[in-house]
Amino acid sequence: MKRDGTFPRPLQAILWAGANSAAGATTGTVVGAFREGGFEPTIILISVLFGNVVGFTVLLSSSVVFPRVRGLSPLLRAALLILTLISGSVAGTALVIFLFPLYVIRDLTQSLAVFGINGVLALIVGAIVYIYEDLRARLAESLREIEEVRLVEAQLKEQAVRAELSALQARINPHFFFNTLNTISSLLADDPGRADDVLQRLAGLFRYTFKASDAGPVTLAEELAFVDDYLEIERARFGDRLRVVHEIVPTALATRVPGLILQPLVENSVAHGIAPRIEGGSVRIAARVEGADLVVEVGDDGQGLKGAAREGEDFSWLIRDGHGLGNVRRRLEALYDRSASIHLLAGPGGRGASVFLRIPAGTTPARFPRNGPPETRAHMASGGS
Repeated sequence: MKRDGTFPRPLQAILWAGANSAAGATTGTVVGAFREGGFEPTIILISVLFGNVVGFTVLLSSSVVFPRVRGLSPLLRAALLILTLISGSVAGTALVIFLFPLYVIRDLTQSLAVFGINGVLALIVGAIVYIYEDLRARLAESLREIEEVRLVEAQLKEQAVRAELSALQARINPHFFFNTLNTISSLLADDPGRADDVLQRLAGLFRYTFKASDAGPVTLAEELAFVDDYLEIERARFGDRLRVVHEIVPTALATRVPGLILQPLVENSVAHGIAPRIEGGSVRIAARVEGADLVVEVGDDGQGLKGAAREGEDFSWLIRDGHGLGNVRRRLEALYDRSASIHLLAGPGGRGASVFLRIPAGTTPARFPRNGPPETRAHMASGGS
């Protein structure tokens, strides 16, 4: 069968010929059974011939005439279709007369009975076929409209993803930016080399965010390089108060993830976990592949979550729209529907918190922008820093 569910034309012709012959033979048998003078095989032959002529008239008209009259008014369409069927009946009658002129003249009453019965059958079968074709055409139109709606929906979701990326791009925390400028200013006198390094990393962050809004997914290695630059800038400000630990399984590095998906998690740990504590703390970034998913954990041993009673207690209800973690959740929903997740869990002993991302690792969602990955500096930390 074809992709649209219909049979190929040659097979349709064979099936129609069999059905037409069976219908014609049945009609001829019924007429012959009531014939005066006994049954005569010629009646069946005439009926089979007539049935095929009318049957193929229905087939051709349904495939050729019907598609061209669907746009007309119902009354005019019905008149044209009936005219087509009657024309087929007339053609069948003329052919029978041409092939069996002596029989028709000799037994005119029985011949007319065959013609009349087959003519009525032609109208009935034609009406059924036309109704079926009309329903099939309506169904095809409905499916086409549904597909168009799905396409528009997918385009809108992709636009939403792009808008979210653009919002993230424009949303480099102003406090972070000004704090970084102050850090650079304070380093210029005592350590100009370090100041230049921080400035270069800050420029790299901006380049990455500008390109990420027009790019597809990036590798985890690229995203971690971006996060490393961000943390190095923060370390220039916090000094030894901020420690970073990486626990990255090498097989996870090639997995593709949405750009700018990890930085809000790291920023959340630094701002809410480490910064409030005088003694500071550690930020831990871990990644591994579990089955078909990439699991990324960003945690800290800092201030912790208020009200946390035990390690691993779920505080995901704190993730709200309009904040860093809420933005990440919205992006995951837009890109992966329900196949990706984000959870906020309490750390051990009430200290610190961890955010877990679970992202499908094997496929790239069609909603990702497709303009290629952003260019980043080849910088990757492997281990504690």
